[in-house]
Amino acid sequence: MRTVRTLPILAILTFLIASSFFNTSKAQSIDWGLTGGMSVSSHVHKFWYIEDDIRLRLKPDPAIGFNVGFITRTNISRILRLQAEPSLILLGANYNDTFTLRGTEFQTDSRTALTYIQFPLLLQLTTIPKEQTIYGRERARTTFHLSGGIYGAYLLDAQFKGINTGAPIGIAFEGDFSNDVRPQYSEYDGGAILGLGFEHGYYRKLGFEARVLFSIIDSADDPQKPFFKHQNMAITFSVYFLL
Repeated sequence: MRTVRTLPILAILTFLIASSFFNTSKAQSIDWGLTGGMSVSSHVHKFWYIEDDIRLRLKPDPAIGFNVGFITRTNISRILRLQAEPSLILLGANYNDTFTLRGTEFQTDSRTALTYIQFPLLLQLTTIPKEQTIYGRERARTTFHLSGGIYGAYLLDAQFKGINTGAPIGIAFEGDFSNDVRPQYSEYDGGAILGLGFEHGYYRKLGFEARVLFSIIDSADDPQKPFFKHQNMAITFSVYFLL
């Protein structure tokens, strides 16, 4: 029960730190915005699918997903700011692999689709552009930033789906399939984030950021199945707009 008890702490701690900081920063301005983009994710270790006498161990390949959410940001200084991003993200992996079941070799083209609600909390170090004005008015400007922080996440849905081929006549294990695999995953995930991006604008800002995300714990740590362990890892690409 270690995972179930400790992982919510990371998500709750992320939320509490963000809430307390924003509450003590009322004198400072808070920016709000929207963000969305794509993710390329996989797992560190091989994926196990377990059902009755079926034991599949598949090598993970990258899978395409999405991320969408909200941004709240406050400045700590001219070059340092704190940002929270409650968001929805699709992670998982693809499996183009072979496996043997009951003496027969099959080919699978499948994937795991893991939908999380995620709570990143980031510190961002940003450049300070030179003041530029046109006819006495400050013009739009471009800044670059480095992001680093932690995240907590809650698993909303976990599906293992795809198509199996190669079954001889009489074996009903071929064709499309879709299975709920939430029991094989922890409800919670948590880890570290590192990113690099830029944004352009003065009052309203349009930005882009690329990030690396890595689980620091096993998101599939099940005490009944000690061999079923892995961490999520992903690269995300996001476009955001600050209102």
